[in-house]
Amino acid sequence: MRKDFRETSKTGAVAWLLQRISAVIVFVLLMIHFYTYHFLSKGKAVTYEQIVARVSTWWFPLFQFLFLVTALYHGMNGVWGIVEDYVSNRSARLFLYSILLAAALAFFFVGTLTIVKASMLKVAQGVAP
Repeated sequence: MRKDFRETSKTGAVAWLLQRISAVIVFVLLMIHFYTYHFLSKGKAVTYEQIVARVSTWWFPLFQFLFLVTALYHGMNGVWGIVEDYVSNRSARLFLYSILLAAALAFFFVGTLTIVKASMLKVAQGVAP
C-alpha cells in the first residue's frame, strides 16, 4: 500500500497526547462510575429511590456530562486515528469524517438529553403518585 504522508493530519502528536490524557480521565471516571453504581449498594439491589436521590444531586449530572464528553472524544479520536492510518484517499477520508462527526453529534445529543431527563427525575417524582 502506497501512502502519501503529506495527505494525513499534521496534528498527529497532539492527537496522540490528547488520546492518552483522555484515556486516563475516562479510566478515573469509569472507576467512579463503578463505585457509585455498584459498590455503594453494598450487594443489595439498587432501588428507584436511591437512583433518584443520586441523580438529584448537583454533582451527578455534571459527572455524567463530563463522562459523556470525555468518552465521546476518546472514542471518536481513536476511530479517526485508525481512519487516518488506513484511508489515504482524501474524498473517502472526508466522507468517513462526516459520518464520524454526525455520529458524535447524535451520541452527544442523545446522551445530553438522557442526562437532562434523568436530572429531572426528582421533579417528576414529586408529581408522580
